[in-house]
Amino acid sequence: MNWRIVFLILGIALLIIGALVIVLSITQRQVVIQIPANSSSPAYLLLSNWRNLSIYVSTGYPIPKPVLNGESSKPPSILQVFYGQYGLLSINVTITNLGNTSEAYLALNNTVIIRGSNGEVSVFIPPNYTTIAIITRSRNPLAIEVFIPASYMYQVINATFVIIKSPLTISIYSGSGITVSNVDGWTVLSISGNYTYVVLNLGGTSIIPINELMNINNNEVSNWLGLARKPRLSGALLTEYYLSLLLLMDDQNPVTGEFAASPEPVYFYTWVRDSSFAAMALQAAGYYGPAMKYWLWMCNAQNSSGTWYTRYNFWYGTLDKTFGIPEYDGIGLFQIGVWQFYEYTHNKSFLLAVLPCINKSLGWELESIEENDGLIPKDLSIWEGNYAYNFWTQAIDDLGLYASAQIYRVLGLNNTEILRAANELNATIQRYFYTGKFYSQAITSTVVYTSGGSQVTYVPNGIPDSSVILPIAMGLVNPRGVRAVSTVETITRVLTVNGGLARFPGDDYHYDSSLYDSTAPDPPWLITTLFLAMYYDDVGNYTGVYNILAWCIEHSQHGLLPEAIDPRLGYPLPTTSPLTWSAAMYVLTALNYRPQHKPVITTMVLVAVVIILLAIVMFAVYGRAGPRQALWSRHYS
Repeated sequence: MNWRIVFLILGIALLIIGALVIVLSITQRQVVIQIPANSSSPAYLLLSNWRNLSIYVSTGYPIPKPVLNGESSKPPSILQVFYGQYGLLSINVTITNLGNTSEAYLALNNTVIIRGSNGEVSVFIPPNYTTIAIITRSRNPLAIEVFIPASYMYQVINATFVIIKSPLTISIYSGSGITVSNVDGWTVLSISGNYTYVVLNLGGTSIIPINELMNINNNEVSNWLGLARKPRLSGALLTEYYLSLLLLMDDQNPVTGEFAASPEPVYFYTWVRDSSFAAMALQAAGYYGPAMKYWLWMCNAQNSSGTWYTRYNFWYGTLDKTFGIPEYDGIGLFQIGVWQFYEYTHNKSFLLAVLPCINKSLGWELESIEENDGLIPKDLSIWEGNYAYNFWTQAIDDLGLYASAQIYRVLGLNNTEILRAANELNATIQRYFYTGKFYSQAITSTVVYTSGGSQVTYVPNGIPDSSVILPIAMGLVNPRGVRAVSTVETITRVLTVNGGLARFPGDDYHYDSSLYDSTAPDPPWLITTLFLAMYYDDVGNYTGVYNILAWCIEHSQHGLLPEAIDPRLGYPLPTTSPLTWSAAMYVLTALNYRPQHKPVITTMVLVAVVIILLAIVMFAVYGRAGPRQALWSRHYS
């Protein structure tokens, strides 16, 4: 046997295999994702010290169609200051002569950056410090004006230092001279310059140099982010995760614990549903204090019936009766969130503290299921436009019942009745909501008349709705089962628009119903698309998860995630951006992203290199003698 020929054939085979592996690794290479740097910007943002201080910032970025959208563009300013027991203070700050705002964003050091045609403004609050810092850099002098009520007593210490003495002590100092004047019932402190700063220190008279404040802020934020559970992501995908965590913390009321749905005025309320997901995201990331603060707030805000209203005042947590009727998904979300909190912390003291609230919700659910043919009563959840037996509410409350049964189990309580109700509700869902191809958005009741009398029955409305995906991903049914797979396939086929998922066919909320910032109906929403990513993670479609995370970033405002994007043009719809729930779903999806073999591409490339080197060695050692072998050598040289 001619071993040289054998090794030659083997070498050629290895070369071919190596080439194929390289091609495969290139075709499967994950694309490099970059956070958009020149996209639109948010018009409003919140900043917080995460303990007792929060400010509402207008970036000056123009709002499209402000009259139609019921909003107004304001110059760069701090519109409201919320501080501990004092609540909202009658203080605001404006920045003039910055020029037209070209972009604004939240940086990874939790600083709001505002860029205008004349320069740049930075606003930050070091975590755990009661200090608001504003730094300006401009080509032409611009002015910072601090407005306080004329009734507040003040004392000018020197040209750069003023102390406000009522209703609490506030020291204000700057890098330039402070001019004090009285205008229309306000005391105005004015600071002007090309490169200057002003610091408001609430509750004290100490002066911290601005460079030291910047270092404190950077270190505090960096240390806080370092405490987060790290997902299996890198690059811009990981940066987005950290930005989303910062947004969640800034959008939480640091005193009461609830979250603003969005800093944009139309959504500047606390929705129980949105806030619940924000708390779930923070506790999943390892931040138990902020999450506990929210669940305790929910407990205190609960109605005597065991339910919650749709939304609440963000600053004070008081209920807002002007918006819809109570939505019943908050019950299940509270139960799920509390159970998940325990799963992370094993804190039985917390469970016992909220158990009375769990019991009130359980009492309402069990009675309602008994009186409504095995269903939770009609409500408006999830989209607040369809009063019916909605799949979302039924499914979330069913999952909440199962979570409550787990709570009872770990506390040594009898959960038999809870499980009975959960199983009954689940059976009703399976009986009425499935159309044969997908779980319907809702069911409606109808009366069937027979010779023996009449009977109420329920029929699905036949509308595919992307919200049904998340309960499936959360474990309502087997995600690999026929019903789950058929539902997801139907919804993705019908509702995929511009790379994401629309809520339901004919959705005109952003088009001509309320907000008027979309060029067409059916905008894809980020949360619904992330619902799909959560499902993909359940069934092992990690490429699908990765692509959705990348899609979210590509349609962000400098990494701040909107509610939805334009279905035709793909830009973030500005009237509800950034959206707290979108950030929460990104965090949850990122943490759930668990590809089985993270270094597979690198491994494939290394294997290919080794194979090619081996083939070259064999070729060189065994292929020199014959003329045919020499011909191959000349060909490759």
